[in-house]
Amino acid sequence: MITLAPPPAPGLIAVGADRWRVVDRDGVVRGLIATTVTPSGLRFRALRFHVASRAFHPVGDFWSA
Repeated sequence: MITLAPPPAPGLIAVGADRWRVVDRDGVVRGLIATTVTPSGLRFRALRFHVASRAFHPVGDFWSA
């Protein structure tokens, strides 16, 4: 009998001190959340992975999670 592990939950996986990978239920990378420090405080940037160009494209910036 083969037992399969349940699929990972969708969410964020830390890939550094200031970056998280966004994955779906199948573990497919959908994008990144990155942080930067600005004079007005900590800022987050959402980046979406575009398969055809094999690059991350900015979605937007936000200041709270």
